[in-house]
Amino acid sequence: MAAKTKRDLTEGPLFLPMISFVIPVILTGMLQMLYNMADNIVVGQFSGDGLALAAVGSTSSLSNLIINLLMGIAGGAGVVIAQSFGAKELDRLSRAVHTSVVFSLIGGIVFCIFGLLISGPALAIMDTKDELMSRALLYMRIICLGIPASAVYNFGAATLRSVGDSKTPLFILSCSGIINVLLNLFFVIVCKMSVEGVALATIAAQYISAVTVIIILFKRKNQPYALEANKLKIDGAILKRILTLGLPAGFQGTLFSISNIILTSGMNSLPTTDISGKTIAINIEGLVHTSMNSYLHAAMTFTGQNYGAKKPERIKKSIIYALIQVTVIGIVGGQLMNLFAEPLASLYIDPADPNREAVMAAALELMSFMLSVYFLCGIMDTLSGALRGLGYSIIPMVVSIGAICVLRAIWVFFVFPTEQFHSLIGIYTIYPISWSLGVIAMALTIIIVFKKVKSRLLSAADDSDDLTEESETEPT
Repeated sequence: MAAKTKRDLTEGPLFLPMISFVIPVILTGMLQMLYNMADNIVVGQFSGDGLALAAVGSTSSLSNLIINLLMGIAGGAGVVIAQSFGAKELDRLSRAVHTSVVFSLIGGIVFCIFGLLISGPALAIMDTKDELMSRALLYMRIICLGIPASAVYNFGAATLRSVGDSKTPLFILSCSGIINVLLNLFFVIVCKMSVEGVALATIAAQYISAVTVIIILFKRKNQPYALEANKLKIDGAILKRILTLGLPAGFQGTLFSISNIILTSGMNSLPTTDISGKTIAINIEGLVHTSMNSYLHAAMTFTGQNYGAKKPERIKKSIIYALIQVTVIGIVGGQLMNLFAEPLASLYIDPADPNREAVMAAALELMSFMLSVYFLCGIMDTLSGALRGLGYSIIPMVVSIGAICVLRAIWVFFVFPTEQFHSLIGIYTIYPISWSLGVIAMALTIIIVFKKVKSRLLSAADDSDDLTEESETEPT
């Protein structure tokens, strides 16, 4: 039983175990993508509302802003848990798990209220089109009600992945994903709902996921990371460490979302057909991004456990192997999505939609451009995950501010409005540029950081050996 519910990544081979670890994470991420894809496919095909798809798409950057902050903090919890697990500090591991679960619920409720309050003003700031505003606001407010469940699930899933169990989150999302799709069809086709139907289906699936992951953690009674009711409290020192590592990662995700909000606000000056096409393209591209983003979690878990175990050479190999694998996934996955782009895009558009051809053309054009360079994003995220696993979260955030957010904002305000770049491809041209700069900055950073980490870990190992020798020579 123990072998199936935790995995020590500080011993044995690395390359194939990393693939074994990542496959369930990829499939889990894809199932999470199905939430959004199912929303868009069902609302685009069956709602009979020609503006519903664009309305749902216009909220994605705003909802991601809140979710990314909580997921970043969950990543901080994952690093603390992975390092504790690798160092075999079981009491600290248990305190970190219980602190994470309690904080996730409290944080989720706080951000739910925050999301409900800012939805209207934020959509207005984003220059959401008047004809989309009422639908977008309704969808966003319902989605906000699912934030507590999303937070609890993501913290629980981070716990499981940090101890090497990437299969259980896949099982949970498989079940809730099927329920989400069925509820989408029921609310939209049977109940004749529009955006509110797909939003209700999504949050129902989120609460099922949250309850399931908590039940599973309670049932792992023979594991050091199992939940116990009498231990559900916040440990101040642990929470401080989680926030120290997680908040910069959360802010980094939030900054990405803010830059995307800026891009969305600029994009709202384009025709509605372009906005719908962008929504479709981003959904399909998301399958590749989710696959690559799994290596952020892999790099964080592998480096975190081996950092705790004080094994610098395994840290180095983990980073190299993750970079090789994510590059292959990005290039091959991007080309496969391009190959099937047209039939995939057609799933989102009602055949009777008079704007079908224009929406399809916009979606295919954007996919062809973005999927050819998406591997750069995967490399950047993997390097960021490795830095987090080593306990460095502020540096990736600073790099993101400069290479991603500031640069994209400058592009939207000063380059995009020009005649040459005022188009769907024109606004997205900044993505490969910012990813390339991000990769260069992250790579240089991790080279410097690894040298410091290696020196520190080897020094700690030498001190430990000295103490052992002294104890062995003491007279009895």
